[in-house]
This record gives sequence, C-alpha cells and structure tokens, in this order.
Amino acid sequence: MPWRLLTEPSKERARVLNQITARRSKFLVDESLGIGVAAILKYLGYNVKFALDVGLGHKSDQDVFAYAWREKRLLLTHDKDFLNDRKFPFNRNPGVIVMPGEEGETEPLFAAVRSMLNIFGTHGRIFPNAKVVIDSDNVWYIKNYIKDEGRVENAKLRFVKDRVYRWED
Repeated sequence: MPWRLLTEPSKERARVLNQITARRSKFLVDESLGIGVAAILKYLGYNVKFALDVGLGHKSDQDVFAYAWREKRLLLTHDKDFLNDRKFPFNRNPGVIVMPGEEGETEPLFAAVRSMLNIFGTHGRIFPNAKVVIDSDNVWYIKNYIKDEGRVENAKLRFVKDRVYRWED
C-alpha cells in the first residue's frame, strides 16, 4: 500500500517548525456546517465566529470568503464550491477546510474536527492559504499554494492516533 508513515523531525527541526507555524487559528464557521460546530469550538476556547452571527446569513459564498480573508479566519464548511480556484483564488484565500458529514453523519464530522484542531488549533500557519478536504475516513486532501515558487502542491494525509501517513504515488 502506498501509505508511508511520516517520521518525526529532529528536535531542532521541530523547534524551527514550531516557531514558523505556531499560532492559534481563528475560525469562521460557515452556515452549511452549522452553529453546533461553532458552539463546540467556542466552548473549547477557540476564537470562532458563526457566519449568521456576523451577518453572513444568506450571503454569497464570495461574501463569506471575503469576510474570512479580511478577518484572517480559517473557513470551516461543508461547501465544496469554495474549492473552485477561479472563484476563490489562493492569493485571497484565508484557508478553507471542507468537513465531512454534510448528509448528517456526526461521527465523521467530530473525528475531522478533532484532527483539524490537533493541527490548526496550535499551528495555524502550517498550511497557509491551503484548501483542505477531510473525508469521512479522516483522510486529508491538501491543496497548498507555495507562494515563493508560484506553484500548487497536493498532498494526501491520513491521521491515525498519534501517527501521520502520507500517500506516495
């Protein structure tokens, strides 16, 4: 199977990575995801706003995306429309995470929220301007814009307990 366990970085490399990526993320929870996720994140102490609470109810996806960009908030949603790079370009992307459970399945959604918080809760700069889709098996499809190189990098990760696996083609 082409899943490969990612090895832990050296202590020095981990220290440098922590310095570069350390920052608690601020979140905007889209109307499609629901107030329940926003309430859980608030309860856990995260800086979160729910789209309806900031006047974004029944607004266009472009308005929601622009608000997240202005406020530097990671957008959490079920809406795959935000993955359209022409309508929602990387240079104005606050970071988008499309969560599973749009059909009402709560277990995949809660598993995705847990794994998302393990990464973005304390390392908000780890995938700047990325578009991430988390599927119901907690596999992450990451589309990350490498600004300095002007290219898009794709990765597929699986989080299992305290280990991270990367799909190698």
